[in-house]
Amino acid sequence: MKKWLRKRKWLIASLAVFALMGTQAAGAAQNALEAVAVKFNIVSNGKPVKLDQDAVVIDGSTYVPLRALSEALGKQVEWNEATQTIQLKEQPKVEAIHEWKNPSELTAGIKEGGFSGLLHMPNDPADVFYTLADRGPNGEFGKDKLRTFPDDKYAPRIYKIKAANGTIEVLETIKLHLPEGKTDVYSKTSELTGMPNLEGSDEVPYDGSGTKKLGYDPDGLDLEGIAYSPSDDTFWLSDEYRPSILQVKRDGTVIGRYVPQGSKDKLVAAGAQMEIYDTLPAVYNNRIANRGFEGVTISPDGKYLYTSIQSPMAVPDKKTGEESRHLRILKMDLSTKKIIGEYVYVAENASSFKNVKQKDVVISDLSALSSDVVLVDERDKNAGEEAQLKRIYRADFSKATNLLGTEASNDLEKLTIAQLKEKGIVPVTKELVVDVAKLGYPHEKLEGLTVIDKNTIAVVNDNDFGVDGYDDQGKLKLNQNPSQMYVIKVSEDLK
Repeated sequence: MKKWLRKRKWLIASLAVFALMGTQAAGAAQNALEAVAVKFNIVSNGKPVKLDQDAVVIDGSTYVPLRALSEALGKQVEWNEATQTIQLKEQPKVEAIHEWKNPSELTAGIKEGGFSGLLHMPNDPADVFYTLADRGPNGEFGKDKLRTFPDDKYAPRIYKIKAANGTIEVLETIKLHLPEGKTDVYSKTSELTGMPNLEGSDEVPYDGSGTKKLGYDPDGLDLEGIAYSPSDDTFWLSDEYRPSILQVKRDGTVIGRYVPQGSKDKLVAAGAQMEIYDTLPAVYNNRIANRGFEGVTISPDGKYLYTSIQSPMAVPDKKTGEESRHLRILKMDLSTKKIIGEYVYVAENASSFKNVKQKDVVISDLSALSSDVVLVDERDKNAGEEAQLKRIYRADFSKATNLLGTEASNDLEKLTIAQLKEKGIVPVTKELVVDVAKLGYPHEKLEGLTVIDKNTIAVVNDNDFGVDGYDDQGKLKLNQNPSQMYVIKVSEDLK
């Protein structure tokens, strides 16, 4: 009898995991006892409950997938792989959706957009934010997917915006530029561009027609994240190209660019005019193209900066990086501008989802809650009903292993989860805060993230300036995908 009870408890746990993790756990359960799938309707508050898997009958008892039933009852379900636990929380709610309804035209019908980061300052009104656009409109031309830049003089920029009454209003546009007396080698002005930096290590740039090669800009930026330093009233931005992080004055003047060791000489030789500091670990030179630093945030006390790589790096090669789940996050002491920590954040397992590749499970932004707790925006590449992974996690660094300068840092991407444990490497712990895909979020890119107050966060999408590839005649296609902000209420206290 005791043996049967133990087996029954194990089976119930297995079915709960099955509802969260897929067929592997279900197979294990059915090897123990025979489970017969049944089809019947479940109704909650007068509405049918959609089950992701059929209910099953085992020994006369009926078992229903935990996730579907819990969500029907207004609960958010989290399966924590690291601790092997399931948590149920109150379902967050979308409080408001705001949209940029009248963006200005840039060129050839392409309009402003491309929100890639989001920042709310504690002393600002709850509806005032800062966001930024990335390198400007770009596309992929032809079967070779040539990288095109229809507006090659586009200046990366910061927007101060007001989001209220369903509308996003731009209060100020701050274009990034070099200090007085400096001239960008590509734009021939003080304004920067979004063009790639270096031949051989960045994508080859083409014009909007995909027929003419363009030049490189060693000071060009592909901006993805924005943070604020209260100690000196400056912004810090993350850049995908090198990858790099930049300190910028409130008027858009770049004070300094921090790059991986070994990058500075190449940039200077190519004509870079910025003040460059090659103080980041050299291993970051191995980032996969267009997959550099994505998120950046500063702790509320202003002491520490965190920046995250978008996806695993080509260590020791691109194939290994694309199969890895290990994402790196750096920590900088802002009083010294020195990197003091490197941590591994384990991304969700793509095999737990449908039509999701591991290389497309990425970090898109960060928002610090304290000196060692950070919200992390993790997403897949799908949109609409196909989207499965658009999640905000609370990541705790307090007990994570600092890999900076260790042997493990040199080959992190090739290590398995089991090998991390064998080596005593503790990843950043993660706890689900909100599953945005469950809230009807329609966009592929859950891109910018910020905290408004202890129970409210905001996210924005990158609409890629409405660029939607090229048609069969080689003409640039545009869509009507808008730039939007979702304001989300959560039940737990974030601060």
